[in-house]
Amino acid sequence: MQFAHAWAAHARSFFGANPPHCTPLFDPTQLDQHAAVASSPDPEKVGRARALPIHRFDRWDSDAPGYPSWIAPSVACTKPPAEELGHLELSPSTRPPWPTWDLSLPVEHLQIRFGAEAIAKMKKAAEDSLPESLSGQQVSRLDSVLAHVWILMNRARQHENTQDIVYLNNTLGLRNRVEPPLPDSYVGSPILLAYVEKTGYEVSTATIGSIAGSIRQVMSQFTPDAVSDYLHEVAHEVCPQRLWQAFLGSRHTIVTSWVRARAYEVDFCATQQQARYMQGVMPRLDGLVQVIDIADTGAFDISVCLEKETLQRFAQDPMLKAYGF
Repeated sequence: MQFAHAWAAHARSFFGANPPHCTPLFDPTQLDQHAAVASSPDPEKVGRARALPIHRFDRWDSDAPGYPSWIAPSVACTKPPAEELGHLELSPSTRPPWPTWDLSLPVEHLQIRFGAEAIAKMKKAAEDSLPESLSGQQVSRLDSVLAHVWILMNRARQHENTQDIVYLNNTLGLRNRVEPPLPDSYVGSPILLAYVEKTGYEVSTATIGSIAGSIRQVMSQFTPDAVSDYLHEVAHEVCPQRLWQAFLGSRHTIVTSWVRARAYEVDFCATQQQARYMQGVMPRLDGLVQVIDIADTGAFDISVCLEKETLQRFAQDPMLKAYGF
């Protein structure tokens, strides 16, 4: 599977906040112009881009420990002919941590609705527990709820006593992260995935403020200049289909946010009423999290997919209800 394409249904990226009168326009050059593409890559831009917290997992690396046989056919379809591949200089990458993702385990799904009051309590708790090293960092409601959920997920995965590195891979929309921003009429899915990394012990025992502040600290790195560097590097990547920006399994979490996508306001039945319940059609994969806001109520629906026994521990954790629902 190619994670970069797994989010093609990302509602915010496709539709933004398009008013009905806004004519959609498929024009990739509107994004390309922010890449500052030249005949050859700029080493400084490439260096800065590769220093950003974005994974570069090489799914072509068949020598990686735990490399699964099921991926070979899809990989073969993405590789250039051997004679051409031998002349290509591939960019730096890391090996996917296949042993941490057991696809044979059953995965179950839980959707939680945190009301506006609960979200407000999370944000207040996050602001009040920011560590001194992150003082002055402004955390959002989304940062706070993601921090709460990620802490619980790592507790459920029983990482409290490990020094293994765990990752929160957050999907970022680029529409408003370029200067000038892309117009509402832009049709496409301009996204990337950036990660927050901690030890399992650190996340499992952290305050909500420590994690929310770390999430915001990573997100704040993606300024218009940084995104321009990233786009420049990607534009010159000889085999972009080789690289995964995220992973799943016991040490990874992938978040996709549909906040401000106005999903609950879609009027399928011409009733002019808000939908009662919506659920994104996402694959049930270990570590997948989806966030949907509920119109202007201030509430969030949080969809969590975890290995079956892990999800049971997650749902039974008394801290899940620490801020109410």
